[in-house]
Amino acid sequence: MRSGSTDRRGRLAAIGLALALAMALPAWAASPMAKFTALAPMPAPAIELKDTSGKLHRLSDYRGKVVVVNFWATWCEPCRAEMPSLQKLKERYDQDKRRPASLVVLAVNYNENAANIDKFLQAVRVEFPVLIDSFGAASYTWKPGVLPASFMIGRDGRLYYRVIGELDWSGAEAMSVVERLLDSKV
Repeated sequence: MRSGSTDRRGRLAAIGLALALAMALPAWAASPMAKFTALAPMPAPAIELKDTSGKLHRLSDYRGKVVVVNFWATWCEPCRAEMPSLQKLKERYDQDKRRPASLVVLAVNYNENAANIDKFLQAVRVEFPVLIDSFGAASYTWKPGVLPASFMIGRDGRLYYRVIGELDWSGAEAMSVVERLLDSKV
C-alpha cells in the first residue's frame, strides 16, 4: 500500500514541477535578455511546410539568402509582441538597394490550426510566410525548446545563430548579426 502512495506522491510532484516550469518559461522567454548565441556552423535541418494560403515552402528553396526561422504560437505573448519587429526587419532588407530580397523570414507556427493563425494575422499583418506546423514535426526536428525561438541561417544553408526569447529585430545587435551574415562570402 505504501508504494502506491509513494508513486502517487512522486507523480503529483512531477506534475507540479512540470506546471511550475511551464508557467515560468513564458516569463523567462519574454526576458529582455534575449541574445544571439553563436552556433558551430552546421547544415540547417530541412523544413517543408505549407503557409496559411496553402503554398509549400522548403528551406532549401531559399539557399543563397539569409533566413530567419522563427518558431512561435498565437498563445505566446512574447511571440505576438515580436512579430511587428520581424516585419520591420523584413521591410528593411526588402528596401536594401545593395542587396534586394537578400533576407527571408519564415515564421513556423507551433502546433495550431489555420483558423487560430488566421485570426491572429488579421490583427497583426505580416508580409512574410507563416508556416503551419500542425503536428509539430518541424519543432521536433529543430528543438526550439521555448517560444519564441529563432535561428539564423547563412546563405550557405548552415545554422549560425540561435535566439531564445523575444528580440528586438530592429536593434543594433540584430542588425549587426544580419549584416555579418549578408556580407559573408560563404
